[in-house]
Amino acid sequence: MQSDPMNIRVKLTTLFQPGSKLRWLLSETLVVVLGVLIALGLNDYWIARQEQALELQYLKRIHAEVSADIQQIDFWVGEQLQRKQQALDAIAPIVRGSQPVPEDVEAFLRNAALGGIGGASSTHWVADTTFEDMKSTGNLRLIRNADLRTKIARYYDDFDALYVRSRDRKSGYVMFVHSLLPAELRDDMSFVSMKEFDIDRALDGFRSVHFQNLLNQEYNYLYFNLRNDNLPAKQLTEELLNYIHQLEGGDSGFESN
Repeated sequence: MQSDPMNIRVKLTTLFQPGSKLRWLLSETLVVVLGVLIALGLNDYWIARQEQALELQYLKRIHAEVSADIQQIDFWVGEQLQRKQQALDAIAPIVRGSQPVPEDVEAFLRNAALGGIGGASSTHWVADTTFEDMKSTGNLRLIRNADLRTKIARYYDDFDALYVRSRDRKSGYVMFVHSLLPAELRDDMSFVSMKEFDIDRALDGFRSVHFQNLLNQEYNYLYFNLRNDNLPAKQLTEELLNYIHQLEGGDSGFESN
């Protein structure tokens, strides 16, 4: 038995006529669906705004920390290591036996102590608090500039590798010196401060073959660390600052990932 097309059209017209239950149901459904879509869109919008604000905060914090890294590296390499090298150079001829102990024994002992600058514990040049926070929370993804995100990660990875290599070059120099001299008086060494120590014993120790080997190892530690400079940090701060300015100007201008 075939249905009459005319009857079907009449029934459909009746179902969708104004005031019909089906038309009312469809209208209500459409309103609900549109409401949900609008709510989802607004939610996505606000989440995006919040993530952009958080991205900017993270970038400013990293920029501040890397800027502090530059000062730390300059102090470590430009001041502390230079002071260390001067002290080692002053005592090396005496320790190696090519020169006698100078008349100014206090200066010799002071330089022997200063030669251990930075040798007690490896210096971690960078502050990675913000970067570690972003990694642990998964918020590193918030940096939409994929190239900058990669450079930030590489910066910290490279310095971590340098830290490990520097740490592996530590010698027993400092501990040996501390067994002969009062470590807390390194910058103010005098015969008065040495009264509880045997000066002749200290001089014999500093001219021993064992200390010559420690001196050579400490030079190795020194020269390795002198190779470090602040150029990677300076380059990163410039790129961070440029990107921050673009974000604050409302133009991301970078490829997202």
